[in-house]
Amino acid sequence: MAEDRWVRGDGVRLHVREWPARGAALPPDLLLLHGLASSSHIWDLTAPRLARRGFRTLAYDQRGHGNSGKPSSGYGFDRVTADAAAVIRATGLRRPVVVGHSWGANVALALGARRPNAVGGTVLVDGGFLGLRDRFDWRTAKEVLAPPDLRGTPVHVFLGFVRDELAGTVEITPDVEAVFLSLMRVDRHGNIHPRLSRANHLRILRALWQQDTPGLLARIRVPTLVLAVRSRPGAWDSAGLAEEKRRAASAVRAIGEYLNPGTAAATASAFAGSMRVTSTFCPTAAISRAMPLICSAVLPSPKMTSGTPWRRAR
Repeated sequence: MAEDRWVRGDGVRLHVREWPARGAALPPDLLLLHGLASSSHIWDLTAPRLARRGFRTLAYDQRGHGNSGKPSSGYGFDRVTADAAAVIRATGLRRPVVVGHSWGANVALALGARRPNAVGGTVLVDGGFLGLRDRFDWRTAKEVLAPPDLRGTPVHVFLGFVRDELAGTVEITPDVEAVFLSLMRVDRHGNIHPRLSRANHLRILRALWQQDTPGLLARIRVPTLVLAVRSRPGAWDSAGLAEEKRRAASAVRAIGEYLNPGTAAATASAFAGSMRVTSTFCPTAAISRAMPLICSAVLPSPKMTSGTPWRRAR
């Protein structure tokens, strides 16, 4: 069961949740960052597994999301990375490995690049390696990537959409439904309202578009694992991001090692756990150099629940 607390971020109150390690906590600590229009509950099925492996594991609702404060400004990477640094300080995390999903991966990347002394490494789950400016001008990005207007949608319609979208890939259990419902406020009529406002969503999208993601990835000086997720065959991709992922994956592989992973949780856990026995993070032999290695991997689509153990790609 997660323990709740509140932390003062960079001018905003942040809702933080911790899953204590089973037994004596061993380094490194883990900080989990959710994606755009998501919440810390996206980690509800992953964090307990990491805690059982002996990691002190925390997640928090980023500004504008979940139960955290929702200011009308401050969504650039300077402010959201300051929030993350405030959580690390206030909770006493010891140079954590920061695991980010989607936009959260971009936040983790910026944090690792700007504050390398605060983090031990980063894991970028399906984010943090795409440069939007290379593909869109801002006007097009805003049109193509703007969120759908879900305000006032009945709960049962929303959950039906979730079931249809994930049919055949993820079993929709009550726990999974709870994760999706955490993203919404439900009014007394049983209709949903996204916790992240449309205006703040677009502010974050603008910051994402402005970020020089490939440049940061090339310059980052903490060990970094990139996990790119393949879309399932036939998946809707109006923005053409699947092709952009393939292009970006080639660029990432040019920076560091390419690994075939197991599950997402096991891969991230192995990456973090390797520092318990060595001064480096990536479980490969060729990392005795002072410059950290960027490892890349492509996960199976889309469940990330089966696979093979770590191995070097041939």
